[in-house]
Amino acid sequence: MWMLIRANALGAETSAESGARILAACPDSAERGDPWRWTIELNESTVEPAVTLEADESHIAAVSARYEGGYTGLFQRGAGEQLIVAALTGEALVAAENGPWERWLRRGDVFIVEGEDPETIRLSLPVGDSAVQVITLAPTKAKVLRWVP
Repeated sequence: MWMLIRANALGAETSAESGARILAACPDSAERGDPWRWTIELNESTVEPAVTLEADESHIAAVSARYEGGYTGLFQRGAGEQLIVAALTGEALVAAENGPWERWLRRGDVFIVEGEDPETIRLSLPVGDSAVQVITLAPTKAKVLRWVP
């Protein structure tokens, strides 16, 4: 399963603590009653936008890396893991390696991919001013992470 969140979808929602824009969270509101697991924020008050990940380390192992213009590569999302791509500047193309979908991301967009079966995701950044943060979340206790939007 995959979900694209455009920058304007949660544009008005900011963290009370940091003032940064909340790109995605699991769950996305306290009303859902699910236990909090992770939050991703975009701080645009600095010269260059920065992504911050806060996660419950007793349930989630996280790896985060930044990729810049001209980069093209494949990411292996393992069974039960979540792959999150947050666009920082410019544009980025996220696509299933052998699949039927592809999506262009622009600054502030977030793309979340999850599922019980492993899959390969291709990321392509045009040469120039484009950058993304790619975050992999892996369960440490359960077999599968679920995103509660």
